[in-house]
Amino acid sequence: MKLLLASTQSTTKTGRGRTTTVKIDRLNFAPRRTPKDTIVPPEIIASLTATPVVCLLVFMLWFVIWAPLIALLEYGTHRWIMHVANRLLDPQLLQLKSHVAHHKGANAPEFVDVPLKNCLLLTSPAILMLALWGFAIGPWSAVGIPAAALLAWSLFYKYLWARMHRAIHGIESNWFQRCGPVFRFFRNHHLKHHANGRVNYGTVFPWTDYLFCTWRDRRAARASGAKTGLVRIPTNSVEADSE
Repeated sequence: MKLLLASTQSTTKTGRGRTTTVKIDRLNFAPRRTPKDTIVPPEIIASLTATPVVCLLVFMLWFVIWAPLIALLEYGTHRWIMHVANRLLDPQLLQLKSHVAHHKGANAPEFVDVPLKNCLLLTSPAILMLALWGFAIGPWSAVGIPAAALLAWSLFYKYLWARMHRAIHGIESNWFQRCGPVFRFFRNHHLKHHANGRVNYGTVFPWTDYLFCTWRDRRAARASGAKTGLVRIPTNSVEADSE
């Protein structure tokens, strides 16, 4: 509220016929501004206070959207890089050799865990496409949250794979082993893959085996005639491994 100084003049008459002009200063109160008269509209103020919540909700939405992509990347990597001689994506066949050693019983961390750099490399094409989209079409602010959600998935997937894979093979006693029926389901599904290296490639996302028709139950795994811990991979993979 502002105070305005206003001047007024008043004329008075004296007893001898004289007139005297007296200047009187008085204070006027400025009218209070309504919300419409404010410099920053209340809608913008409300949007600024809601921005962190909106960003979090958008991040969670993108985290859910990226989940199928991560599942498909897991399946494709496990089936066509770890079990096939893919010199295009694995020129030195390091992933193939490491996974064959794991199927033969090697359970050291370098054979059981997934390197973080592999997760980042697999998701890098999507992040590159987001960057190009932001550069060519959309604002960069629209790219940051989806890219952050995809990066978070890379970190989260590495954590999930390590905890689940170690628990399944009895290397580590962690929270996943205490999940009861859920743990037994994932363990049985994965150990069937060790009985027959041509089935059950989904470790964190088993539903991908339904999608690609590679789901096998316990009876099918026993009928394969393979022993648990040994991998049965295509002939070209074995030949490539011996090179």
